[in-house]
Parts: sequence; C-alpha cells; structure tokens
Amino acid sequence: MAKEIIIPISEMNIFDEMREPYAKVLTNDAQGLKGIYQKNPDALLDRITACRDTIFHIAAYRGNEEVLQVLVKMVPQSKKHELLKMKNIHGNTILHEVATTTNIKAADVLIRGLLFSEGPLNHEKDIREREEILGDRNKIGETLLFRAAEYGNKMMVMYLAGEIERVGNLKNHYKRDDGVSILHIAVVGQHFETAIWFLKKDPQLATYKDKNGNKSLHLLANMTTAFKSSSLTTRILKELIYYWLPSHSCNDDETDQLPTNLQNKDLEHGEPSKGLNLSERSKGFKLSCAIWGCLAKGWKMIDRMWTQKKMHVSAVKLVKILVRTDASWFEPHEPEEEDTICLERKEDEEERVKKSAATGMESLEPDTPLFIAASTGIVEIVNEILTVYPQAVEHISKTGQNILHVAIMHRKYKVFDAVKNREEAKRLVRGIDNDGCTILHYAADTKNYHGGTKPTPALKLQQELTWFEDVKNKIPSHFTMHRNKKNKTADQLFKEMHQEQLIAAQDWVKNTSQSCSTVAVLVATVVFAAAYTAPGGFLNDGRPILLEKPLYSFFTVMDVAGLASSLTSVVIFLSILTSSLEFEDFRHTLPRNLSLGFTFLFFSVTTTMLTFTATILLLVHLEKKWTATLTYAAAFLPICVFALFQFPLYYQYFVAAVESIFDFLRKNLPGNWEFLQIKDD
Repeated sequence: MAKEIIIPISEMNIFDEMREPYAKVLTNDAQGLKGIYQKNPDALLDRITACRDTIFHIAAYRGNEEVLQVLVKMVPQSKKHELLKMKNIHGNTILHEVATTTNIKAADVLIRGLLFSEGPLNHEKDIREREEILGDRNKIGETLLFRAAEYGNKMMVMYLAGEIERVGNLKNHYKRDDGVSILHIAVVGQHFETAIWFLKKDPQLATYKDKNGNKSLHLLANMTTAFKSSSLTTRILKELIYYWLPSHSCNDDETDQLPTNLQNKDLEHGEPSKGLNLSERSKGFKLSCAIWGCLAKGWKMIDRMWTQKKMHVSAVKLVKILVRTDASWFEPHEPEEEDTICLERKEDEEERVKKSAATGMESLEPDTPLFIAASTGIVEIVNEILTVYPQAVEHISKTGQNILHVAIMHRKYKVFDAVKNREEAKRLVRGIDNDGCTILHYAADTKNYHGGTKPTPALKLQQELTWFEDVKNKIPSHFTMHRNKKNKTADQLFKEMHQEQLIAAQDWVKNTSQSCSTVAVLVATVVFAAAYTAPGGFLNDGRPILLEKPLYSFFTVMDVAGLASSLTSVVIFLSILTSSLEFEDFRHTLPRNLSLGFTFLFFSVTTTMLTFTATILLLVHLEKKWTATLTYAAAFLPICVFALFQFPLYYQYFVAAVESIFDFLRKNLPGNWEFLQIKDD
C-alpha cells in the first residue's frame, strides 16, 4: 500500500507563492513580476520549479530581455555574484541557460548587470572570481561557451568568447568532462559556421580527439545529410529550385563582427575581423535575396531547401579547413595479399574464418576520414582530401582495402566515378585485401547492400548486374578468375549472394506480366466488340450510317490501333512469362520487353478512351461548348489517372530500355561512345 504524503499548510502557501511568478514569467509580464518582488524582495532568489530553477533561470532560457532587465535591477549588490553561482538540478547557472538562446542582449543584461556591475577590474581577486563564474561547469562539464556552441548561435558564441577573454583563457572552455571538444559539439549539432569561427580562432581545435579517437573530420565524414552528394535525390522541380537558391546567407550571419553596441571597448586583442557585409554585395545579389526571401516566407519547402543548401555550403567550407590538418591517410598498412591472382585455395575453411575474425578484432580505432567518406558517399570530402593530398588515394587500411574496395562494397557510385579515372588510381583496380577479395568480389557481395536506388525488384537486380559489369570492365580480364580465401570467384559469389534477389525479381515479373496481360486482353475484347457495333447502326446494304462523318474515320483508326496495341502487349507479356528469367535476362532483355509491353498497354488504354469519346460525339450532338468540354474531361480522366500512377514506373523501365540500347551501341559500334553511358545516382 502506497504511503500517504501529508503536505503542511505552510508548504502549500509556498507553492501558491511560486505559482504566480512562474505564470507571469511565462507570459513575459515584467511589470507583474516587479510588483510581486517589490512586496517580497527576499523571494527573488527562491527556487520555483521542480528542477530547482530560480525566476532568473526561467527568464534566461526564454531569452526575455525585458524581464531580465527588471529583475536584475532588484538584486542587491551583495547578492549578485551569489545569484550567478546558483545552479539547478542539472548544474546549470543562469548564464548556462541564457547561452542556449539567440538573444545576445539578454546575455549582456546579465553579464553587465550582475558580473561587471562593480565597474572596471581592479583586483586580481575580482578577475579570478569573474573568471570562475564564466568558467563554471554543469554536471556534465559544460561551460556556458560550450553550451552556446552546442546550441549553435554564432553571434552568442562570439559575444561570450569576448567576455571570457577579458578575464581568462578561452582554452579552458574547449573540452567537456568526457573529452568531447567544443569543435566536436558544434559539428555534431551541424552548426558549421560556428565551427569555422572556432577554427579561425584556434586552428589546433581540428586536432582534438574524443574518447573514441575521432577528430571533427571523422564526425563530418559520417554526416550524409550535411552534404549534397550524399543526400537523397529529389524530383526535378526541387533540384531546379535548389540550384537557383543563393549559396550564401542573405543577412549578416556570416560576419565575424558583433553589433557595435555589443562590442567590447577594452579588448586587448585588436579589432574583430570584418565579414562580407550585405551592403557590400552586388545589387543583383540583394535583389535575388529579396525575391527568394519573400518566397521562403510563404513557401515552407523553399525555406527548408534554402536552409539545407546553406548548411551544405558551410559543411564544404569546414571540410576545406579540416582536411589540411588530417594526416591519417599517411599511416602505412602492408596488405597480406599481393596483386597476383590465385586460381585455387587449399586452406581449411574453419581456420580461415578464425583468422578473419581475429584480424577484425585487432583494433577498435576509427577508420580514416577518407574511407569513412567513401563508405557514406560524401564526394565533397573525398575530392577535397584527394585534391590537397593526391597520394592519399593509395592509402590501404588495416584490412588491406583501398578506397575502391570501400566505395564498391557500399555501392557509392558517385565516389567510384570520382576515383576510378584519376591517374594516380590506375593500379588500385588490382588491389586484393586480406580476405583475398578483389574489387569485383565486393561488387558481388551484398553484405553492405541496402536496396539500391531503383523502385522494383527487377530494376534492383538489373542495377546490381550493371554495377557488377561496370566494375568487371575496370579490372584486368584475368582477375575475374581470382578466388578469395573462401575459394570463390566473383561470379560464383555474385550468384550465391543474389539468389534471393533473383527469386523476388522473378516473382514480381511474373505477377506484373500476368496482371498486365489480363488488362490487355480486356481492352482487346472491348475494342474488338466496338468494331462490330458501329455508332448509329448500319444501313440495309451493311454500310455504317455515320460513315461520311469525319469523326467516324477517327473512331475506326483509334479502334484498330487499340486492338493492335493491346494484342501486341499481350504477346510481349506472354513472351516474358515464358522466358527463363535468369540473371542474364534481367540485364537487358527483360527491362526492354517490359518497357515495350507497358508502352503498348498504355497506348491501348488511351486509344480505347479516344474511341469512346468519338462514339459519344457521333451519337450525341453537343451544341454547348461547356458540355463538350465536360465530355472530353470525363473521357480523358481514366487516362490521366493511369498516367499519374504508372508513369514513374514506366519512366524507370523506359530509361532501363534506353540504357540497354546505348550499352549495345557502346560495345558494338566503332569509335568512342562512352558519352552514351547513363550513370546511376
């Protein structure tokens, strides 16, 4: 049985006293709070929440400048530093709370009104006490500057850094208790402009590691959403909007200079550096910003895309700085296997598995940023590292893998395209890792395959076949016979790993072909019957009554075209059902046949509806234009619905069919036809 809690009446009165100021601070009622605490000034420092917050904590994290101005004036001089040291249950002072907001003026009210209210610094004791207050840490070891970086307001970070430098050393704020640096936390929060500012302040921050041995560049290499190349592809309209959006901020967020009224007048570190001010930019840029700004206010999609693009640009700027301090690629690792093929393996399988497992557990150190970026598909980082350090392309990991192994196993097509044609990467295609696998083995392996970028099982399998074929064309021909330490060639591994995918693709093709054949037969039945029931009937000599009407010829042509196209699609789908449906069929034949079948089926449905429309117009003479318009709309409604739902699938198979035709031309025509190659995303 639960124990009954009895609350004394005196404590109930305290709860009532806490409720009123709490309600008023949430509504930003500065004058109401002033009236309460003028009557009871001793309650100004009381805790009023379950988290042991004072009224100042709540006003601070809300960033309410007006409320803070009123409350600060009511604090006695002797209590001001005591107030700044008061913490809630999370260990946060009021300065910790205000640091998470975007209101610099609110922070200035607290620092000027409480910390520096006694005037200029005269004694070493005063300086040390103020340094301790600004450097106070919460329960997880975060200072107020660290929290400001965590929540990402660059101007707040700049302001607090300036105040800290007046009384102490900024480096004391660079690390949390768990070893995470202030640059790490800015990168994790994707506040890249803040991170860039810190690096300009102290370039050594780029070398700081967390407890797992990760530098900031390691973290960036894992952030697929922070870069355009590794983000999900979007529709054409969104791609066009993204392209035309301004790359840079249209306000003064990029400046490294605080507003004039908040700049420290007694800093001994010189004038702050000036950023690119909006007034210094061209009139065309300002006009563009104004137009896009208006659109962004009323169109949330544009606002999100603009924010995303600015983040992508800032991330690339940050990468350019961090890459110059990264030398992880220079650590040499000698591969166990030379680039010589092996036609037969005799090592016992159990011994090989144990050896492989032992090798994998040797070290828990993070991989290099180059390989992490290759595995996540961030082309910007890969290109920047290889631009600054071209020789980094030859880096080999502890498992004997090079960058092509990593890009291929994770199906990062863009990274593979960026690396394969580089002059310094020519010999990488011959690389064999510690498991005896070539790059072709990894093109066959599905361990890191996550479904590809295509919509249906048949297209997914075709994408894998195309990928395998592209990689095979890059390696020396005799490397296709090489066996890994499990005594398997790449072809054997491909068929083994893709067996389930083949079965799924076969089932999908059979079900789709059967469904489409049924629809095509129904269409053929309808148009065949329509051919023998002419609109308006027949004369005694067997001639159609409406034969002389122009629309009757249109009716006849559409009816014949519908019958011919529907029967053709039936034949195509039947040929698909009777084919072997093996791996080779999914490479070219099946996508081409499915594309043709869908084309004829769609055309037959369209001509059937046109036949119906012609029949209506022949039998019913519509004199009013709006009536005729409604008839046309009703006739074309099924076609539009069919096109709306089926066009994406039809487009994918049409592209696959065109790709197979281009592939045939590239392989069989004389000359260089590589420009016909259609690349995957």
